[in-house]
Amino acid sequence: MKTARRTLILLGVMAMMCVLPAQSQHLEDQVVNWTDFSYVNYIASSMTYVYFATTGGITRYNKVNRTWEEPLTGSPGIDSERINRIWVDTFDEHLYVETEVGLYEYDPLFGSWFPIDELPAVRTNTRHVALPQPMIPPPGFNYTASGNLIDPYARSWGVVDAIDDGAGTFWLGTWGYGAATAEVGPNEIEILPYGLLQNDITNLLFDGDILWIAGRAAFSARTGLSAFDLANQSFSYIESGTRSDFPTADVTSLEVDENALYVGTDIGLMLYNFDLERFVDRLDRRNGLTSDEVVCLRKVGDSLFIGTAGGLTVLDFVADSVQYVNPSELFNQVIYDIEPFGEHVWIGAENGAYRLSRADGKLQKFRDPTQVLFSRVYNIESYEQEIWFASDLGVVRMDTETGESRDYSLPSLRYGSRALAVNDGVAAVASDRGMTLIFREEHKPVSREFSIDDGLASDRVTSLLLDGDYLWIGTDRGLTRFYWNNPRRID
Repeated sequence: MKTARRTLILLGVMAMMCVLPAQSQHLEDQVVNWTDFSYVNYIASSMTYVYFATTGGITRYNKVNRTWEEPLTGSPGIDSERINRIWVDTFDEHLYVETEVGLYEYDPLFGSWFPIDELPAVRTNTRHVALPQPMIPPPGFNYTASGNLIDPYARSWGVVDAIDDGAGTFWLGTWGYGAATAEVGPNEIEILPYGLLQNDITNLLFDGDILWIAGRAAFSARTGLSAFDLANQSFSYIESGTRSDFPTADVTSLEVDENALYVGTDIGLMLYNFDLERFVDRLDRRNGLTSDEVVCLRKVGDSLFIGTAGGLTVLDFVADSVQYVNPSELFNQVIYDIEPFGEHVWIGAENGAYRLSRADGKLQKFRDPTQVLFSRVYNIESYEQEIWFASDLGVVRMDTETGESRDYSLPSLRYGSRALAVNDGVAAVASDRGMTLIFREEHKPVSREFSIDDGLASDRVTSLLLDGDYLWIGTDRGLTRFYWNNPRRID
Protein backbone atom coordinates (compact mmCIF):
# COMPACT_ATOMS: atom_id res chain seq x y z
CA MET A 1 0.00 0.00 0.00
CA LYS A 2 2.77 2.42 0.95
CA THR A 3 4.67 1.56 -2.26
CA ALA A 4 1.57 2.22 -4.35
CA ARG A 5 0.95 5.52 -2.59
CA ARG A 6 4.57 6.56 -3.11
CA THR A 7 4.31 5.70 -6.80
CA LEU A 8 1.16 7.83 -7.18
CA ILE A 9 2.84 10.75 -5.42
CA LEU A 10 5.91 10.52 -7.66
CA LEU A 11 3.79 10.32 -10.79
CA GLY A 12 1.84 13.37 -9.62
CA VAL A 13 4.99 15.35 -8.97
CA MET A 14 6.42 14.41 -12.38
CA ALA A 15 3.18 15.41 -14.07
CA MET A 16 3.18 18.79 -12.33
CA MET A 17 6.80 19.36 -13.36
CA CYS A 18 5.75 18.85 -16.97
CA VAL A 19 3.15 21.60 -16.82
CA LEU A 20 4.70 24.03 -14.35
CA PRO A 21 6.01 27.22 -15.96
CA ALA A 22 9.77 27.74 -16.19
CA GLN A 23 9.58 30.46 -13.56
CA SER A 24 9.22 27.91 -10.73
CA GLN A 25 11.46 24.88 -11.19
CA HIS A 26 12.93 23.70 -7.90
CA LEU A 27 15.18 21.02 -9.39
CA GLU A 28 17.43 18.52 -7.66
CA ASP A 29 21.03 19.84 -7.43
CA GLN A 30 19.82 23.29 -8.51
CA VAL A 31 20.70 24.93 -5.20
CA VAL A 32 22.47 24.32 -1.91
CA ASN A 33 22.03 26.84 0.91
CA TRP A 34 24.41 27.61 3.76
CA THR A 35 23.18 29.56 6.77
CA ASP A 36 23.88 29.87 10.47
CA PHE A 37 23.74 26.20 11.48
CA SER A 38 24.76 26.81 15.09
CA TYR A 39 21.30 26.28 16.64
CA VAL A 40 20.76 22.51 16.79
CA ASN A 41 17.31 21.01 17.45
CA TYR A 42 18.00 17.28 17.16
CA ILE A 43 20.64 14.71 16.12
CA ALA A 44 20.53 11.34 14.34
CA SER A 45 23.33 8.96 13.39
CA SER A 46 23.89 6.08 10.98
CA MET A 47 27.06 4.04 10.60
CA THR A 48 28.51 6.63 8.20
CA TYR A 49 26.85 9.98 8.89
CA VAL A 50 25.68 12.19 11.72
CA TYR A 51 22.71 14.41 10.82
CA PHE A 52 22.11 17.66 12.70
CA ALA A 53 18.65 19.20 12.38
CA THR A 54 19.29 22.91 12.89
CA THR A 55 17.27 26.09 12.55
CA GLY A 56 19.08 26.65 9.24
CA GLY A 57 18.57 23.18 7.78
CA ILE A 58 20.09 19.68 7.93
CA THR A 59 23.87 19.33 8.06
CA ARG A 60 25.81 16.08 7.51
CA TYR A 61 29.07 14.99 9.09
CA ASN A 62 30.95 12.02 7.63
CA LYS A 63 32.15 9.97 10.61
CA VAL A 64 34.43 7.79 8.47
CA ASN A 65 36.31 10.64 6.78
CA ARG A 66 35.81 13.07 9.71
CA THR A 67 34.69 15.81 7.32
CA TRP A 68 31.54 17.79 6.69
CA GLU A 69 29.59 17.14 3.50
CA GLU A 70 27.19 19.45 1.72
CA PRO A 71 24.03 20.13 3.75
CA LEU A 72 20.59 18.86 2.72
CA THR A 73 19.22 22.35 2.24
CA GLY A 74 18.42 22.50 -1.46
CA SER A 75 16.01 19.58 -1.69
CA PRO A 76 12.39 20.47 -2.50
CA GLY A 77 9.43 19.31 -0.50
CA ILE A 78 10.00 20.86 2.93
CA ASP A 79 11.00 24.14 4.52
CA SER A 80 14.54 23.22 5.56
CA GLU A 81 14.59 25.85 8.31
CA ARG A 82 11.67 24.35 10.26
CA ILE A 83 12.87 20.86 11.13
CA ASN A 84 12.27 19.82 14.74
CA ARG A 85 13.46 16.21 14.79
CA ILE A 86 15.32 13.80 12.52
CA TRP A 87 15.77 10.00 12.31
CA VAL A 88 17.97 7.75 10.19
CA ASP A 89 18.46 3.99 10.11
CA THR A 90 21.77 2.19 10.47
CA PHE A 91 22.69 2.10 6.78
CA ASP A 92 21.24 5.43 5.57
CA GLU A 93 18.45 3.69 3.69
CA HIS A 94 15.74 5.82 5.26
CA LEU A 95 15.86 9.39 6.52
CA TYR A 96 12.84 10.99 8.20
CA VAL A 97 12.13 14.43 9.63
CA GLU A 98 9.41 16.05 11.66
CA THR A 99 8.49 19.63 10.82
CA GLU A 100 5.85 21.97 12.19
CA VAL A 101 3.37 20.65 9.62
CA GLY A 102 4.07 16.91 9.68
CA LEU A 103 6.40 14.01 8.90
CA TYR A 104 8.48 13.57 5.73
CA GLU A 105 10.77 10.99 4.20
CA TYR A 106 13.74 11.77 1.97
CA ASP A 107 13.90 10.07 -1.41
CA PRO A 108 17.52 10.12 -2.68
CA LEU A 109 16.46 9.05 -6.19
CA PHE A 110 14.48 12.25 -6.72
CA GLY A 111 16.42 14.33 -4.19
CA SER A 112 13.09 15.37 -2.65
CA TRP A 113 11.07 15.05 0.53
CA PHE A 114 7.65 13.37 0.52
CA PRO A 115 5.00 13.48 3.26
CA ILE A 116 4.23 10.33 5.27
CA ASP A 117 1.34 9.60 7.62
CA GLU A 118 3.33 8.10 10.49
CA LEU A 119 6.90 7.42 11.52
CA PRO A 120 7.90 3.79 10.76
CA ALA A 121 10.10 1.80 13.11
CA VAL A 122 13.69 2.99 12.66
CA ARG A 123 16.44 0.41 13.10
CA THR A 124 19.39 2.10 14.78
CA ASN A 125 21.94 1.58 17.54
CA THR A 126 21.82 5.28 18.42
CA ARG A 127 20.28 6.50 21.65
CA HIS A 128 19.76 9.97 23.06
CA VAL A 129 21.61 10.37 26.35
CA ALA A 130 22.35 12.76 29.15
CA LEU A 131 26.07 13.51 29.06
CA PRO A 132 28.09 12.00 31.88
CA GLN A 133 30.07 14.11 34.31
CA PRO A 134 32.68 15.30 34.03
CA MET A 135 33.16 16.30 30.37
CA ILE A 136 36.52 17.80 29.37
CA PRO A 137 35.96 21.02 27.35
CA PRO A 138 38.22 22.30 24.56
CA PRO A 139 41.19 24.52 25.56
CA GLY A 140 39.94 27.88 26.79
CA PHE A 141 36.39 26.57 27.38
CA ASN A 142 34.60 25.44 30.52
CA TYR A 143 31.83 22.87 30.88
CA THR A 144 29.31 23.24 33.67
CA ALA A 145 27.37 20.59 35.56
CA SER A 146 24.16 22.01 34.11
CA GLY A 147 25.31 21.14 30.58
CA ASN A 148 26.60 24.48 29.29
CA LEU A 149 29.74 25.25 27.31
CA ILE A 150 31.40 28.51 28.40
CA ASP A 151 33.61 29.89 25.64
CA PRO A 152 36.82 31.94 26.16
CA TYR A 153 34.73 35.14 26.05
CA ALA A 154 32.49 34.01 28.94
CA ARG A 155 29.50 33.34 26.67
CA SER A 156 27.34 30.38 27.63
CA TRP A 157 26.01 27.86 25.09
CA GLY A 158 23.66 25.12 26.21
CA VAL A 159 23.97 21.51 25.03
CA VAL A 160 20.41 20.76 23.91
CA ASP A 161 20.82 17.26 22.47
CA ALA A 162 23.39 14.46 22.73
CA ILE A 163 23.49 10.94 21.32
CA ASP A 164 25.62 7.86 21.82
CA ASP A 165 26.06 6.35 18.38
CA GLY A 166 26.75 2.85 19.73
CA ALA A 167 30.27 2.92 18.28
CA GLY A 168 32.02 4.72 21.12
CA THR A 169 31.27 8.35 20.26
CA PHE A 170 29.05 11.06 21.68
CA TRP A 171 27.61 13.65 19.28
CA LEU A 172 26.49 16.95 20.75
CA GLY A 173 24.27 19.76 19.54
CA THR A 174 24.43 23.18 21.17
CA TRP A 175 22.09 26.13 21.04
CA GLY A 176 24.22 28.80 19.39
CA TYR A 177 27.65 27.17 18.98
CA GLY A 178 26.88 24.34 16.57
CA ALA A 179 27.96 20.71 16.63
CA ALA A 180 30.52 18.95 18.78
CA THR A 181 31.77 15.43 19.49
CA ALA A 182 33.50 13.46 22.23
CA GLU A 183 34.88 9.93 22.46
CA VAL A 184 33.17 7.85 25.12
CA GLY A 185 35.59 7.38 27.99
CA PRO A 186 38.00 10.31 27.60
CA ASN A 187 34.91 12.54 27.22
CA GLU A 188 37.04 15.30 25.61
CA ILE A 189 34.77 17.67 23.68
CA GLU A 190 35.80 18.74 20.17
CA ILE A 191 33.97 21.61 18.46
CA LEU A 192 32.98 20.94 14.82
CA PRO A 193 32.49 24.39 13.25
CA TYR A 194 30.28 24.58 10.17
CA GLY A 195 28.10 27.27 8.61
CA LEU A 196 27.93 31.06 8.65
CA LEU A 197 28.47 33.32 11.63
CA GLN A 198 25.48 35.40 10.54
CA ASN A 199 22.93 35.11 7.76
CA ASP A 200 22.79 38.73 6.54
CA ILE A 201 25.51 38.71 3.85
CA THR A 202 26.89 41.81 2.17
CA ASN A 203 30.05 40.60 0.41
CA LEU A 204 31.62 37.49 -1.12
CA LEU A 205 35.29 37.25 -2.07
CA PHE A 206 37.38 34.39 -3.47
CA ASP A 207 40.95 33.84 -2.22
CA GLY A 208 41.99 30.63 -3.94
CA ASP A 209 39.79 27.86 -2.54
CA ILE A 210 38.65 30.10 0.31
CA LEU A 211 35.35 31.94 0.00
CA TRP A 212 35.28 34.88 2.42
CA ILE A 213 31.77 35.75 3.55
CA ALA A 214 30.97 39.06 5.27
CA GLY A 215 27.76 40.50 6.59
CA ARG A 216 25.80 42.87 8.76
CA ALA A 217 25.94 42.32 12.49
CA ALA A 218 22.15 42.73 12.94
CA PHE A 219 21.01 40.72 15.96
CA SER A 220 23.30 37.71 15.55
CA ALA A 221 24.82 36.24 18.70
CA ARG A 222 28.13 35.73 16.86
CA THR A 223 29.36 38.10 14.16
CA GLY A 224 32.39 38.65 11.95
CA LEU A 225 33.96 36.93 8.94
CA SER A 226 33.33 33.36 7.78
CA ALA A 227 36.04 31.62 5.74
CA PHE A 228 34.60 28.73 3.73
CA ASP A 229 37.24 26.28 2.43
CA LEU A 230 35.47 24.85 -0.61
CA ALA A 231 38.02 22.09 -1.14
CA ASN A 232 37.22 20.29 2.12
CA GLN A 233 33.87 21.80 3.19
CA SER A 234 35.32 23.38 6.33
CA PHE A 235 34.67 26.72 8.02
CA SER A 236 36.82 28.99 10.15
CA TYR A 237 35.98 32.38 11.61
CA ILE A 238 37.33 35.78 12.58
CA GLU A 239 34.81 36.87 15.19
CA SER A 240 34.03 40.51 15.87
CA GLY A 241 33.04 41.92 19.23
CA THR A 242 35.22 39.44 21.11
CA ARG A 243 38.54 41.25 20.67
CA SER A 244 39.73 44.81 20.93
CA ASP A 245 41.21 44.85 17.41
CA PHE A 246 37.87 43.93 15.75
CA PRO A 247 34.82 45.58 17.33
CA THR A 248 31.30 44.58 16.30
CA ALA A 249 30.50 46.34 13.01
CA ASP A 250 28.65 45.90 9.73
CA VAL A 251 31.12 44.57 7.17
CA THR A 252 30.44 46.27 3.85
CA SER A 253 33.34 45.24 1.60
CA LEU A 254 36.35 42.94 1.32
CA GLU A 255 39.64 42.82 -0.56
CA VAL A 256 42.64 40.52 -0.19
CA ASP A 257 46.25 40.12 -1.25
CA GLU A 258 49.08 37.83 -0.19
CA ASN A 259 49.75 39.85 2.95
CA ALA A 260 46.44 40.97 4.34
CA LEU A 261 42.66 40.92 4.31
CA TYR A 262 41.17 44.39 3.96
CA VAL A 263 37.82 44.74 5.69
CA GLY A 264 35.59 47.73 4.98
CA THR A 265 33.04 48.47 7.70
CA ASP A 266 30.66 51.20 8.76
CA ILE A 267 33.30 52.40 11.24
CA GLY A 268 36.32 52.44 8.92
CA LEU A 269 38.83 50.23 7.14
CA MET A 270 40.55 47.40 9.03
CA LEU A 271 43.65 45.44 7.96
CA TYR A 272 43.98 41.82 9.05
CA ASN A 273 47.50 40.34 8.95
CA PHE A 274 47.47 36.63 8.09
CA ASP A 275 50.87 35.88 9.65
CA LEU A 276 50.04 37.59 12.94
CA GLU A 277 46.40 36.41 12.86
CA ARG A 278 45.10 39.74 14.08
CA PHE A 279 44.05 43.17 12.86
CA VAL A 280 47.05 45.47 12.74
CA ASP A 281 45.60 48.79 11.57
CA ARG A 282 42.40 50.79 11.24
CA LEU A 283 41.70 53.82 9.05
CA ASP A 284 38.82 56.28 9.30
CA ARG A 285 38.21 59.99 8.79
CA ARG A 286 40.94 60.82 11.29
CA ASN A 287 43.42 59.10 8.98
CA GLY A 288 42.26 60.75 5.76
CA LEU A 289 39.24 58.77 4.56
CA THR A 290 36.36 60.82 3.17
CA SER A 291 33.94 59.05 5.54
CA ASP A 292 34.00 56.42 8.27
CA GLU A 293 31.52 54.38 6.23
CA VAL A 294 33.52 52.31 3.74
CA VAL A 295 31.35 51.07 0.84
CA CYS A 296 33.79 49.34 -1.54
CA LEU A 297 37.46 48.34 -1.85
CA ARG A 298 39.72 47.40 -4.75
CA LYS A 299 43.46 46.69 -4.83
CA VAL A 300 45.06 48.17 -7.97
CA GLY A 301 48.82 47.69 -8.22
CA ASP A 302 50.48 49.14 -5.10
CA SER A 303 47.37 51.06 -4.14
CA LEU A 304 44.09 50.33 -2.42
CA PHE A 305 41.14 52.30 -3.77
CA ILE A 306 38.65 53.03 -0.99
CA GLY A 307 35.12 54.11 -1.88
CA THR A 308 33.16 55.59 1.01
CA ALA A 309 29.83 57.28 1.62
CA GLY A 310 31.60 60.61 1.09
CA GLY A 311 33.94 60.15 -1.87
CA LEU A 312 36.98 58.25 -3.12
CA THR A 313 40.43 57.94 -1.54
CA VAL A 314 43.52 55.93 -2.43
CA LEU A 315 45.88 54.30 0.03
CA ASP A 316 49.36 54.24 -1.51
CA PHE A 317 51.34 51.45 0.12
CA VAL A 318 54.69 52.60 -1.32
CA ALA A 319 54.37 56.19 -0.12
CA ASP A 320 52.35 55.12 2.93
CA SER A 321 49.87 57.92 2.32
CA VAL A 322 46.15 58.51 1.75
CA GLN A 323 45.06 60.80 -1.09
CA TYR A 324 41.70 62.17 -2.24
CA VAL A 325 40.60 61.41 -5.81
CA ASN A 326 38.94 64.29 -7.69
CA PRO A 327 37.24 65.87 -4.69
CA SER A 328 35.63 68.52 -6.91
CA GLU A 329 33.50 65.97 -8.81
CA LEU A 330 33.26 63.08 -6.35
CA PHE A 331 33.06 65.07 -3.13
CA ASN A 332 30.28 63.86 -0.83
CA GLN A 333 29.23 61.25 -3.40
CA VAL A 334 28.66 57.63 -2.41
CA ILE A 335 31.16 55.45 -4.25
CA TYR A 336 29.48 52.08 -4.79
CA ASP A 337 32.05 50.15 -6.83
CA ILE A 338 35.56 50.25 -8.31
CA GLU A 339 36.66 48.14 -11.29
CA PRO A 340 40.18 48.32 -12.84
CA PHE A 341 40.40 47.79 -16.59
CA GLY A 342 43.66 48.27 -18.47
CA GLU A 343 45.12 51.70 -17.74
CA HIS A 344 41.89 52.96 -16.25
CA VAL A 345 39.78 52.51 -13.17
CA TRP A 346 36.01 52.55 -13.57
CA ILE A 347 34.00 54.07 -10.73
CA GLY A 348 30.34 53.52 -9.91
CA ALA A 349 29.05 56.53 -7.99
CA GLU A 350 25.88 58.10 -6.69
CA ASN A 351 25.75 60.39 -9.72
CA GLY A 352 26.80 57.98 -12.47
CA ALA A 353 29.75 56.04 -13.89
CA TYR A 354 33.26 57.47 -14.33
CA ARG A 355 36.51 56.41 -15.95
CA LEU A 356 39.71 57.46 -14.16
CA SER A 357 43.05 57.45 -15.96
CA ARG A 358 45.75 55.90 -13.81
CA ALA A 359 48.43 57.79 -15.76
CA ASP A 360 47.29 61.40 -15.38
CA GLY A 361 44.31 61.21 -13.01
CA LYS A 362 41.87 62.53 -15.62
CA LEU A 363 38.25 61.75 -14.76
CA GLN A 364 35.58 61.32 -17.45
CA LYS A 365 31.90 60.65 -16.94
CA PHE A 366 30.39 57.86 -19.04
CA ARG A 367 27.04 58.66 -20.65
CA ASP A 368 25.12 55.78 -22.18
CA PRO A 369 22.76 56.68 -25.04
CA THR A 370 19.59 55.47 -23.30
CA GLN A 371 20.33 57.14 -19.94
CA VAL A 372 20.08 53.91 -17.94
CA LEU A 373 23.08 55.13 -15.93
CA PHE A 374 21.81 58.65 -15.30
CA SER A 375 22.20 58.42 -11.49
CA ARG A 376 23.28 55.63 -9.11
CA VAL A 377 25.65 53.03 -10.59
CA TYR A 378 25.96 50.28 -8.02
CA ASN A 379 28.16 47.72 -9.66
CA ILE A 380 30.70 47.53 -12.49
CA GLU A 381 32.13 44.28 -13.85
CA SER A 382 34.60 43.72 -16.68
CA TYR A 383 34.83 40.60 -18.82
CA GLU A 384 37.33 40.34 -21.70
CA GLN A 385 36.77 43.54 -23.75
CA GLU A 386 33.42 44.39 -22.12
CA ILE A 387 32.38 46.61 -19.23
CA TRP A 388 29.02 45.95 -17.55
CA PHE A 389 27.17 48.43 -15.35
CA ALA A 390 24.20 47.93 -12.99
CA SER A 391 21.90 50.78 -11.97
CA ASP A 392 18.37 51.31 -10.65
CA LEU A 393 16.97 51.12 -14.18
CA GLY A 394 18.83 48.06 -15.43
CA VAL A 395 22.09 46.87 -16.92
CA VAL A 396 24.34 48.34 -19.63
CA ARG A 397 26.98 46.42 -21.56
CA MET A 398 29.71 48.39 -23.34
CA ASP A 399 32.21 47.05 -25.86
CA THR A 400 35.50 48.84 -25.14
CA GLU A 401 36.85 48.13 -28.64
CA THR A 402 33.92 49.54 -30.61
CA GLY A 403 32.46 51.91 -28.02
CA GLU A 404 29.00 50.48 -28.67
CA SER A 405 26.68 49.87 -25.74
CA ARG A 406 23.55 47.84 -25.17
CA ASP A 407 21.05 48.24 -22.36
CA TYR A 408 18.83 45.70 -20.63
CA SER A 409 15.82 47.29 -18.98
CA LEU A 410 15.45 45.67 -15.54
CA PRO A 411 14.12 48.38 -13.21
CA SER A 412 14.49 47.92 -9.47
CA LEU A 413 12.97 49.73 -6.50
CA ARG A 414 15.54 48.43 -4.02
CA TYR A 415 17.76 51.47 -3.78
CA GLY A 416 21.17 51.24 -2.17
CA SER A 417 22.79 48.28 -3.93
CA ARG A 418 22.49 46.05 -6.96
CA ALA A 419 24.76 43.05 -7.31
CA LEU A 420 26.14 42.03 -10.73
CA ALA A 421 28.29 39.17 -12.03
CA VAL A 422 29.37 38.36 -15.61
CA ASN A 423 31.07 35.59 -17.54
CA ASP A 424 31.05 34.38 -21.16
CA GLY A 425 27.67 32.66 -20.86
CA VAL A 426 25.55 34.75 -18.56
CA ALA A 427 25.15 38.01 -16.71
CA ALA A 428 23.48 37.84 -13.29
CA VAL A 429 21.90 40.88 -11.65
CA ALA A 430 19.94 41.33 -8.43
CA SER A 431 16.24 42.03 -8.91
CA ASP A 432 13.33 43.01 -6.71
CA ARG A 433 12.43 39.35 -6.32
CA GLY A 434 15.69 37.41 -6.33
CA MET A 435 18.03 37.68 -9.29
CA THR A 436 17.79 37.73 -13.06
CA LEU A 437 20.01 35.78 -15.44
CA ILE A 438 20.67 37.29 -18.86
CA PHE A 439 21.75 34.45 -21.15
CA ARG A 440 24.15 35.98 -23.60
CA GLU A 441 22.94 34.80 -26.99
CA GLU A 442 24.26 37.35 -29.41
CA HIS A 443 21.13 38.02 -31.47
CA LYS A 444 18.30 37.44 -29.04
CA PRO A 445 19.34 37.43 -25.37
CA VAL A 446 16.99 35.58 -23.04
CA SER A 447 16.46 36.59 -19.43
CA ARG A 448 14.77 34.84 -16.53
CA GLU A 449 14.19 35.73 -12.89
CA PHE A 450 14.92 33.26 -10.08
CA SER A 451 13.58 33.60 -6.56
CA ILE A 452 12.95 31.78 -3.31
CA ASP A 453 10.50 29.62 -5.30
CA ASP A 454 13.52 28.22 -7.16
CA GLY A 455 15.35 27.45 -3.91
CA LEU A 456 17.24 30.70 -3.22
CA ALA A 457 17.79 31.40 0.47
CA SER A 458 15.97 34.75 0.09
CA ASP A 459 14.53 37.07 -2.54
CA ARG A 460 16.75 39.87 -1.25
CA VAL A 461 20.02 39.32 -3.11
CA THR A 462 22.97 41.41 -1.94
CA SER A 463 26.02 39.88 -3.65
CA LEU A 464 26.80 37.67 -6.66
CA LEU A 465 29.93 35.75 -7.59
CA LEU A 466 30.29 33.45 -10.62
CA ASP A 467 32.34 30.27 -10.27
CA GLY A 468 32.32 28.21 -13.47
CA ASP A 469 28.90 26.59 -13.87
CA TYR A 470 27.85 27.85 -10.44
CA LEU A 471 26.75 31.19 -9.07
CA TRP A 472 27.29 32.10 -5.42
CA ILE A 473 24.44 34.27 -4.16
CA GLY A 474 24.64 36.24 -0.93
CA THR A 475 21.31 37.21 0.60
CA ASP A 476 19.94 38.60 3.84
CA ARG A 477 19.08 35.03 4.90
CA GLY A 478 22.18 33.09 3.95
CA LEU A 479 24.33 31.89 1.06
CA THR A 480 23.13 29.99 -2.02
CA ARG A 481 25.19 28.05 -4.54
CA PHE A 482 23.09 28.08 -7.71
CA TYR A 483 23.71 25.77 -10.67
CA TRP A 484 23.11 28.39 -13.35
CA ASN A 485 24.27 26.12 -16.21
CA ASN A 486 21.97 23.24 -15.25
CA PRO A 487 21.17 21.33 -18.50
CA ARG A 488 17.97 19.93 -16.92
CA ARG A 489 16.40 23.33 -16.44
CA ILE A 490 14.11 24.79 -19.11
CA ASP A 491 14.73 28.52 -19.64
